[in-house]
Amino acid sequence: MDIAESLLWSHQALVSLKVPHALIGGMALSEYGYARGTQDVDWLIPEESVSAVFQHFTNEGFQVFHQSADVLQFTGKAEIDFLIARRPISRAMLQNAKYSAPLQLPVVQAEDLIGLKIQAYAGNPKRKHKELADIQELIENQPDLDEKKLKFYADHFHEWPTIEALLIKKDQS
Repeated sequence: MDIAESLLWSHQALVSLKVPHALIGGMALSEYGYARGTQDVDWLIPEESVSAVFQHFTNEGFQVFHQSADVLQFTGKAEIDFLIARRPISRAMLQNAKYSAPLQLPVVQAEDLIGLKIQAYAGNPKRKHKELADIQELIENQPDLDEKKLKFYADHFHEWPTIEALLIKKDQS
């Protein structure tokens, strides 16, 4: 299954399971005018849906690559990862996701995607350059970002000076 097929297949599976979900990660960038190659599909799902998703995907021949309280990653037919919305912040991201007309599926808001990217590199510094490049593209492609929301996310990981510098750079362009 190629990446486009895995995106559509996993979305349809989540719809059939009645699992609230929103696209995150590299594939979600295209909603905001930035296409980047990626190897997997990333979804945000609520904690209470993990069991149903686990059962369905393993029944369909996927193998669990990694599972924790925050993440469920599958491999096999395709690479499909689920970030588990357990906390109020991630639950709000899921609730506030918008339906993308071009993609025909739900996608987290640009500010929330930036917040997840900050979290990704804060948790794994090896990802910092890639995530910051994505954040910079999002900032440059989205003129009406809620800077207060960005500051909230960045402050949570002590990264406001980094994100503020990207915002200033955009304003100087």
